Amino acid sequence: MVGAGHSETTSLRPSVRSNQLTLLDGIGAIVLTGVLLRSHGVWGLLVGIGVLGAATASSGPAAFLLAQLGIVSLVSVAESWTLAATQLAAGLLLASAAYGPTPTRAQLGRFTAAYVAALGLVWGLQANLRWLWQSALLVVALAAGVAYVLHRYERVNLGLVTTPDGSTEVDR
Repeated sequence: MVGAGHSETTSLRPSVRSNQLTLLDGIGAIVLTGVLLRSHGVWGLLVGIGVLGAATASSGPAAFLLAQLGIVSLVSVAESWTLAATQLAAGLLLASAAYGPTPTRAQLGRFTAAYVAALGLVWGLQANLRWLWQSALLVVALAAGVAYVLHRYERVNLGLVTTPDGSTEVDR
């Protein structure tokens, strides 16, 4: 029942009812919770419960974002196996948000390659640059460049870019 001044659209109930926990969400949340519980005790368990709740309440990347916040808060770079396992679990949560309940093998392959490349880039930047702000600046610049390239690619594919003779790039 909806109280005075509250509408059904402001409640989480419709979202939770319509969202089903996917297999990737479940595996990602369980692996993340298990690794963080083993390495950080109660705090790891709390992060895992929060991630599971976010995965249940949202079909977007909220669970991935919460997992990353938990990883950054609890895991140090010196704990390389813990960091690798938690990033694998977070990757499953992001794949679920990106592709839904039934991703194809090709989608998962492309996603895995991009995710591993991004993690390798971050690791390489952190290991080789002297100051953290240099790494952060380079990551922001690379992300902006990739976003621009994807934006232009989308515009060309939709036929929104015209040549001087009036034809679209897609017509060529």
